[in-house]
Amino acid sequence: MGGGGDHGHHGGDFRTKVWSMPGGPYCRPKHWKRNTAIAMAGVFLICIPIAMKSAELEQRPHHPVRPIPSQLWCKNFGKKEY
Repeated sequence: MGGGGDHGHHGGDFRTKVWSMPGGPYCRPKHWKRNTAIAMAGVFLICIPIAMKSAELEQRPHHPVRPIPSQLWCKNFGKKEY
């Protein structure tokens, strides 16, 4: 139960021997800024048309009790007096 024996623990920084999917503790992938910018542009190119379509299709059968942020850009709501 004690484990006994030598398992290769000779001190030092064990993090240099750790392997993980994102690259370990000292990960600095090439072109990470460019890759991040491309990913963010992709997210915006997908999300903006979805948000626009959502605002176009939004309908409210009853007037809300308090203001709803999407009323600022929703054209289907009508007057914003409440």
